[in-house]
Amino acid sequence: MTGMMGGFIRRYPMPLTFLGLFAAMWLVQAVLLPPAAQRAVVAWTSTNLANLAVDPVGTMVASAFVAEGSQGALLVVAVLGLFPVVRRFGNARAVVLVAVSHVAGTLISQGIAFVRLEAGLLSDSVRTISDVGPSYVLCAALVAAILYGRGRIRRLLAFGAWVSLLPFLFDGLLSLEVAAVGHLVAMLSGALVGGVLLLRERRRVAGATPVADVIEAAEAKAAHAVQEVQDSLKPGPTPSEA
Repeated sequence: MTGMMGGFIRRYPMPLTFLGLFAAMWLVQAVLLPPAAQRAVVAWTSTNLANLAVDPVGTMVASAFVAEGSQGALLVVAVLGLFPVVRRFGNARAVVLVAVSHVAGTLISQGIAFVRLEAGLLSDSVRTISDVGPSYVLCAALVAAILYGRGRIRRLLAFGAWVSLLPFLFDGLLSLEVAAVGHLVAMLSGALVGGVLLLRERRRVAGATPVADVIEAAEAKAAHAVQEVQDSLKPGPTPSEA
């Protein structure tokens, strides 16, 4: 049992780390912090224009582990999205996929908000809106799991989670709400990055096949040469046998 658990941890460090950090932050918010401090954490980690202008990297990293509610449901969605992606692409490439999608969703959605603000279409309050949570990460993971995951059951579970979230993910898309735009961009990014990773994987496998064939042919030739040497060293028949 311990060996199986150790193997599971070694195979899935990325999703387990994400789940652990998100659950720990949920515990801190729910148990240790008073309401005023909770609001301060959300304000500090929100990926809005004000925070991105000061500390873009720290803000985008921290925001993925802070949520204003529904943490339990988000943990379930994370399981359904992250584990199949890691199973398909490995931990390092799964990190690349969700990180690129999270950054793209944040920058493009906030970039559109900035353009609309400068054009006078939004009020200045958009600079400090609340925008936290792992939804961009999970949107990308779910789409990648649906499109590229291994196993029909895993893909169906990811699809079910994605469909159940659609009304919330795209709420306000037509009016270019920040969260809705970010969700759409994250999904497209997850599909695109996953496709690129899959293409590179197939090219690598295709490139390895001729090498394997060459090695196999060389081994066969070497075995044949050894056999010929062994045959030449065998003593010939004696005169009496002749």
